Amino acid sequence: MERSLNLVERRVLGSLLEKSMAQPDYYPMTLKALTAACNQKQNRCPVMDLDEDEVYDCLEELRKRSLVVVVLPGPGSRSKRYKHDVETQFGWHKRERAVMAELLLRGPQTVGELRTRCARFIPFDDLEAVQIVLDHLAEYDPPFAKILPREPGQSAQRFTHLLYPNDESPQIPEQAATTSEESPSTSKLVENSSMDMFEKRLTELQNAVADIQERLQHLENQLL
Repeated sequence: MERSLNLVERRVLGSLLEKSMAQPDYYPMTLKALTAACNQKQNRCPVMDLDEDEVYDCLEELRKRSLVVVVLPGPGSRSKRYKHDVETQFGWHKRERAVMAELLLRGPQTVGELRTRCARFIPFDDLEAVQIVLDHLAEYDPPFAKILPREPGQSAQRFTHLLYPNDESPQIPEQAATTSEESPSTSKLVENSSMDMFEKRLTELQNAVADIQERLQHLENQLL
């Protein structure tokens, strides 16, 4: 089957993946709820302003490709709902769905960024656990993810999904780009091969942020 997805298709499928894991009580989703999810200003890059007609047309296209399933209204309801079916079509397990959701919604990211952001779906014990999932996604035939060449001034490489159309290449979000200018102290640390200490501290900070996000998500679920 044709696997490439345009920008709107990536946003719709990514939003369905996200909400199926982050807010299962409100999934499958109505057209109105899904449109709002696509237009969120947080956890999205780029921010979009889709209307319900655009989202509906996209859902119909994804349905024809068996990536989306329509759930007919139940008793007391008038609205159809929609859910993804990537398990059947692509074979992604939950951790792969979490990583792919983030890549679809935000674009290329580092292993550390993925670990932190996927915590709202499923916890990863360490960076190696995320790397294992990325390796699995890269081993599919054809692959679903790959590592990007290191950008000038970046200390870590980023990973991207491979569902872009042939005429579109992955764009690293501006907020994810790091400056190429290094302070003298930073340069000295690199020259003295002290990156291990930096990476250790970075991992500790990422773990702390992931824990905070998980606690906030738990509180949010209790309030809903």
